[in-house]
Amino acid sequence: MQVILLESLNKLGKAGEVVAVKDGFAKNYLIPQNKAIVANKSNLADLKNKISKINSDNDKRIAEASAIKEMLDGKTYEFKTEANDEGVLYGSINQQQIIQLISSNVDNINVDSIVLPQIKILGEHSITVRLYEDISAKIKLSVIKK
Repeated sequence: MQVILLESLNKLGKAGEVVAVKDGFAKNYLIPQNKAIVANKSNLADLKNKISKINSDNDKRIAEASAIKEMLDGKTYEFKTEANDEGVLYGSINQQQIIQLISSNVDNINVDSIVLPQIKILGEHSITVRLYEDISAKIKLSVIKK
């Protein structure tokens, strides 16, 4: 199914682009969430009129993402977890745990936005938080033993 994106989405495209997606993804996620509209003849004809609104919405999201980036960039968060005597964790740290850690500063972060390496040892680790389009923040995670 062809859809017109109303906002930029990771791995899919930028706002205002016409992209092909699977029918179920469009019908169950993109269209109900107002992230896209069906690319039929009337919507394609109205695209030139809607492009200014799409661009202004996109600019607002970029401004919000830049503000969040300034709040997060360079911050160090401490995470206490169980580990053995050699400093190896009994489990690994996942994206959901990172979101809970930074939720005091920022609210609407997706699990998909957190890019982290596999963390299985104590110490400092660098984590990237993709906010919107090409805007991302780098945070440090200090993993310490309980």
